[in-house]
Amino acid sequence: MNIVLYAGDKKYHSVLEPIAKGLKNTNHTFLYTFTNSTQLLFPTNNPEQFFHDGQIGESTTSVDCESLGVRIPFKPDVLILARERWQPEQSIIHEFKTKWGCKVCCVEVSSHLANNIENRLEMLSRTNYPQNSIDYFFEHSEWAKQRRIDCLDSSFESKTIVVGNTREFTSNDISDKIRTKYSIDSNKKQILFWGVINTTRPTALQALKTLAEKTKDTHQIFYKCYPGEPHNERFKSQFNPFCIEGVQVIYDENDIYDMAQICDTHVAAASSVFNFAFINNKKLVNLDSVCGASEKMNDFATFISEKNNGVEDSAQFWMRIWNLNNYKEFKNLVGEDRVQLFKTTNKEFLSQVKQYTIDFDWDCQFLNTPKKEYGSLIEMFDQYKFDKNAPTRIINFLTNE
Repeated sequence: MNIVLYAGDKKYHSVLEPIAKGLKNTNHTFLYTFTNSTQLLFPTNNPEQFFHDGQIGESTTSVDCESLGVRIPFKPDVLILARERWQPEQSIIHEFKTKWGCKVCCVEVSSHLANNIENRLEMLSRTNYPQNSIDYFFEHSEWAKQRRIDCLDSSFESKTIVVGNTREFTSNDISDKIRTKYSIDSNKKQILFWGVINTTRPTALQALKTLAEKTKDTHQIFYKCYPGEPHNERFKSQFNPFCIEGVQVIYDENDIYDMAQICDTHVAAASSVFNFAFINNKKLVNLDSVCGASEKMNDFATFISEKNNGVEDSAQFWMRIWNLNNYKEFKNLVGEDRVQLFKTTNKEFLSQVKQYTIDFDWDCQFLNTPKKEYGSLIEMFDQYKFDKNAPTRIINFLTNE
């Protein structure tokens, strides 16, 4: 089998690299094209920042690949990527399908655990070309698989294969360089606060400010921003310097593996970033107790009232994308019955979050609360409890197919 893997930034590289490593222990031929940049890059525009790894067989057939800007030393049978809704991946999918009839596989980056109106509208893109030509999606858990199906329909059942999470959430050794870079103080405790960029972001920042004020003498606090957050027109004025005194921002995606191990307490909204706490066995504090994103993001009024340009929790934003004429068409596309289902499954998920993590509170008493065991919550994120065999399951599935 001849396989091509493609990753256009560090995050996607971290998802696909374990699969590339696993392929080296097989007889399969493969080429892995990737970058370590924390910002998304196009391979044809930035060839000098892309690297190539692989295992080349005896084939004398090679083909030119315009979308990757490389000559592939074999005719590919399978394309594996971890991003599908935007360019350049759309052009890559199109070329591999139309030129070589490849099977196309998308490895899920995030654990899809709770649903909202925006999720429904995002997931609908998978019904459009070229996303609808993806053959398989490799998912983290049965819970996540069903939540994605709730956003679409049962036709995605056979295309979704539960394998666990491929991503490695730790580094081998914490470097002295990282400790120096972030001025880690051995006389203080460290807290990792994960950024939020949905409609509850102001509440999350207020929680961060409160925490910073109450712990300035005892703790160091580190804010992990989204890669594009400091460059976003809506948020960039809050960075360099950061808008909350006493908080250090982790700008570099490469540093998060070490910092997740250094920080004893992780504060985050319930999402895939919980994985870093699970793997490193850290105290996990959920922001959902104060943010309430599930309620706000499943309220049609939230979307109808938002008028800012480029804001994804805005009805007008999505009406332009889907060529809708009025709010009634917007509601019909989302489906009011579907939103009621979202609320029911979200309630089930958040009850597990509340049971197995610690609620954030404004007096910051959570700092004195012992770490909870993760219990069955962890299986919602990874069906196989992070056994590190997800790459093997993917390779075996493709081999058998």
